[in-house]
Amino acid sequence: ILLLQFLTLAVSGFSSSAYESIKNSATLLDPITGEVSSPIFSSEEKKYLVVLLPQLGEFDSSEYCEFLVAADETLALNDIELRVIGIGSTTAAQKFCDFTGLPPDELRIVKDDITLYKELNFYNGPDLSIPDNVPDGVLKFFLRQLPGGIPSEELLRPAAESWLKYNAMCAGIGAPGTLREIIRGYLGDTSAPERFRDDDVVEVPGLLTIGPGVGPTKIGPWLSYDQWFSDERGYQRPVELATVRLKNMVEVLTKWDEYVGEENLLTISQRGGTYLFDGTGNELYSYKSRGVLTYSETMARPLAFLSEYIGDDTAMNPLGLKDNGGGLYSRGRGLLKPLGKAMNVLSSVFRFETKWQAKVLYGATDDELKAARKQIQDTISSNDKVVVYTYGLSPFSSEASAVLDEMKIQYKKIEVGLE
Repeated sequence: ILLLQFLTLAVSGFSSSAYESIKNSATLLDPITGEVSSPIFSSEEKKYLVVLLPQLGEFDSSEYCEFLVAADETLALNDIELRVIGIGSTTAAQKFCDFTGLPPDELRIVKDDITLYKELNFYNGPDLSIPDNVPDGVLKFFLRQLPGGIPSEELLRPAAESWLKYNAMCAGIGAPGTLREIIRGYLGDTSAPERFRDDDVVEVPGLLTIGPGVGPTKIGPWLSYDQWFSDERGYQRPVELATVRLKNMVEVLTKWDEYVGEENLLTISQRGGTYLFDGTGNELYSYKSRGVLTYSETMARPLAFLSEYIGDDTAMNPLGLKDNGGGLYSRGRGLLKPLGKAMNVLSSVFRFETKWQAKVLYGATDDELKAARKQIQDTISSNDKVVVYTYGLSPFSSEASAVLDEMKIQYKKIEVGLE
């Protein structure tokens, strides 16, 4: 036991190798001047949250930084200094800080020298390469379709390999968690808070406008509609996170040369990581990303690892958006909701169909139809409960009943047939 205690004390007296690599790195530059930066660690009285981003022009980077910027004040109140390191030029740094709101004094950049990322053993994509017998003309054809187009001749093959690794990761190859996270962005997540503010707007000029908020959507100059989930609150709604990612994508792709350009083409596949150190360099937390859109090990709540240091309120929901899992009631959501709304378009067809069925299949006269309508009106008016007419095999009928049951609303159910 004494030996174990001695070893524990001895180990606690040494800073982590990651801390030493970051502290002694000669490749960290000031984001404004491009000169060698001032020391990242300046006080033993504080903790340091050090986030190493991939490219500043990577969609992960702006998405992650939105949470970090939102939590920055709470971090400072708890004596935690935020330090962000990203791959890019001073121009990219300026664009990034303007877009995310990250203070420039909390950012350091590395340009084309990613020695630090290699020392920290960060992931650089799957081990893929382009065979030597693939003609340059083929590579140029594919690169022409990608942001930035065809690079200079000396960068052609290495840039093609970097894009190969990145696109493979986007497809989930050698990138655990990537496809799951992409799908979560589209399907929504009741375990996560809302992600899109009520006044947020995403615009792809001339093609698409979403917002303000998650509801209003306009495609081209003529087609406008509200998303079917626009009345739901308190959780990450379907396509909500995908919309945030579209906003980040528009920012980068419309300013590709400023964010990436040829200067950083070869680091497109490079991933990053997160560290929390105490003032003497002991590692309190670490995480290394191995995919695209996997910058946290708890993507529904990316800053959850900070709970014990800054409290649950900010760590679990730094943006402060509504967060109650969608409220008490969960029935009436999902695929049946938009399908049910789509059925309204067919209401005139259904009215014609029911009248045709009554007359042709059952021989009902006009007087009998009037009597049936009166019977329905009398049933509704004589009941102090909700009256629901259902088909036994209809999923819409079953879901309507389930909604009323969940809300504990008394109702009278009248089944008019199987379907």
